[in-house]
Amino acid sequence: MAAILHPIRALEHVVSEYRDYLQTEFRAKDANLRAALEQELDAQGFLAQEPFYQAHRPFVDGSNWRDLPIEPALARVMEERTQQPCGYLHQTAAIDELLSDSARPVVVTTGTGSGKTESFLLPVIQNAFEDSAMFPKSGLTAILIYPMNALANDQKLRIEDYLTEAGFGNIKVEQYDRSTSQKTRQEMRANPPHILLTNYMMLEYLLVRPADRENIFANHRCRYLVLDEVHSYRGILGSNIALLTRRLKAHLERARQDWNPNPPATERLKRFP
Repeated sequence: MAAILHPIRALEHVVSEYRDYLQTEFRAKDANLRAALEQELDAQGFLAQEPFYQAHRPFVDGSNWRDLPIEPALARVMEERTQQPCGYLHQTAAIDELLSDSARPVVVTTGTGSGKTESFLLPVIQNAFEDSAMFPKSGLTAILIYPMNALANDQKLRIEDYLTEAGFGNIKVEQYDRSTSQKTRQEMRANPPHILLTNYMMLEYLLVRPADRENIFANHRCRYLVLDEVHSYRGILGSNIALLTRRLKAHLERARQDWNPNPPATERLKRFP
């Protein structure tokens, strides 16, 4: 069983460790100076401000994982990970909406630790699973945009864990950033992934580099565009992201469709946007 964090004791421990470090690092030979330093270190609010406490209401429960339009294996993974039979209301409402035949754009704004990521990851994974069962060749089904590579790195590992635990080994996930090797880029051009993680700067490059633009987006069935941490896109950057999104939409509408030029109407409706 995981240990419970006691916030007051944790603060006291950090302050105590910091105090010991300062006394050791700046230890004066003169007794008066040592006493003066100790007096200052012990003064209230000198090393740390008083802790801030805020009451937090529990998040409202939503539907059971097994009642959502996701694969039973994926529902089982969520039950095991959350140790709960149901998700939060904002999670299940977002999942239901995003997987419906008449899905609309969704914005999830809620507190830290409330499972915002699962609100879009489960629909993205479920859609990729359905796509892999329908089409013999992989193609983009979702593009996930992150403001920082560190977030994308973490999310890629998270998605891969979900796929492994659910047994969805035929779904391809790739990350495209400055560190992506030429070999990996060539593989992505030849066989685009189902789920692509990148940042807005690299998405710009994807749209202007002919080799990437004409191949990575080819034969796509892209249903989802996810902007994680969207609140961070403000001012001029926000305007740039809006225009970048429109350019992406325009390109996806005319992207090359070699082996599946005329998809069924039901599948055409699911394509981006």
